[in-house]
Amino acid sequence: MEKNDSILVLNISEPYEEVNFYNRGPNWSMAEHHHSYYQFIFVIDGLLLFTIGGEEYTLKRGQICVTPPFQPHSLRSTTGYYQFGTNLQTEKDSKGMIGLLDAYLPDFVILDYSDFLDVLPVLEKECRGFTKLSKIKIANILDSVIVACVEMIMNGTEINFKNHLLTFLNKNLNQKIKLSDVAKELAISQSHLERLVRKEFGCGVIDLYNQLRINKACSFLSASYYTIENISELLGFYDPSHFSHFFKQKIKMSPTEYRKHKNWAK
Repeated sequence: MEKNDSILVLNISEPYEEVNFYNRGPNWSMAEHHHSYYQFIFVIDGLLLFTIGGEEYTLKRGQICVTPPFQPHSLRSTTGYYQFGTNLQTEKDSKGMIGLLDAYLPDFVILDYSDFLDVLPVLEKECRGFTKLSKIKIANILDSVIVACVEMIMNGTEINFKNHLLTFLNKNLNQKIKLSDVAKELAISQSHLERLVRKEFGCGVIDLYNQLRINKACSFLSASYYTIENISELLGFYDPSHFSHFFKQKIKMSPTEYRKHKNWAK
């Protein structure tokens, strides 16, 4: 399909109101808005900058974003980008696809879905030669997209999510991490992030981050060559006093007491 082509197809089988292929030029933008329906945007080429909840996310080739109803957002691209998109109907459908989205994708999310690039030529062909049979074929493809996204949320992305989260937090133990920083890194909303972390770890994001800092501090204290000042600096505390206060709150003993206890136990 040529990038300068645009296709808009309406009157598809439920729950799909619209399918589109759009080519957006350099310095394109769309002001903040919201819809009463679920919207899917898949980036075929270029970069799309998507702002929602006060954070800007970058979508690249092979990534799809799902925007639930009534979530204000804006879009822009400095380089230009090429997309496939679909808008769903506002009412619940008889197939239960919208109910599935309500259950598993209630918040904005970005997913890696490069496998969909292989399907796009077939989808484009059906959109160009639109017939009654095409309606069914297009709906079947879109059904598979929704199912794939839900499965990624339920299964495949859980391991990647945990690894990505822990890697990011462990790399930034010396920083003052905020919930918004983590949400932006993982390209999901803050509320969805908190739900996932509580499900996987039994605590909130910042509590998990602080526990990782404590674990690292305990590891450093067990190594006798790290001074309290060294550890305070390595973990991003204002000064040794701040570190000692934080440590005692969590462990119920001071860093010095903990070190003595560990050395005695050896």
